Amino acid sequence: GVKQSGHITAVGFNLYCRLLAEAVEEQKARRAGIIKTRPLHLPPPTIDLPLRAHIPEDYVSDLNTRLSLYQRLVKVDKAELIDDLAREFGDRFGTPPPEVRNLLYALRIKILAAKARIESIDTEERQIVIRRFQGIPFDKQKLQPLVRDGIMVGTTQLRLTPKRLGKEWQKVLEEVVRRVG
Repeated sequence: GVKQSGHITAVGFNLYCRLLAEAVEEQKARRAGIIKTRPLHLPPPTIDLPLRAHIPEDYVSDLNTRLSLYQRLVKVDKAELIDDLAREFGDRFGTPPPEVRNLLYALRIKILAAKARIESIDTEERQIVIRRFQGIPFDKQKLQPLVRDGIMVGTTQLRLTPKRLGKEWQKVLEEVVRRVG
């Protein structure tokens, strides 16, 4: 009814349906005498950074090999595994070019963002905008030590200005995403 539609607006239809289904399953389990809690499964974050991030053809010339590497990258779910992948890339194909390093960096950010319940990290008007899922606000107190020129923290989004942060913007972004989590 009207009460529920307010909740749908707050968290989005897909997330609301998922939360509702999980709550129904949990109630069914309780009635059956099974105490079971299920973690909230949010969709993976979308990442759009101002970086050229891919595996260049001149680095890995075989198309099937490149595709299998992309498939492996998609399955990585722990930031610690990225350093192993970087070493493997270096051993198999030589020193990774900037595009591959950027790809691995973006993957690290995506994994950290998923852990921090971030919905998206997008580039808008020369700023990097970090958004959490609706209904999950940023903890301004927790992020206060990071606030400086080039970083603005709001309730629903966080903005970084790479130009103001300089060459270290990628390290700053990683630190901010870690701190959010």
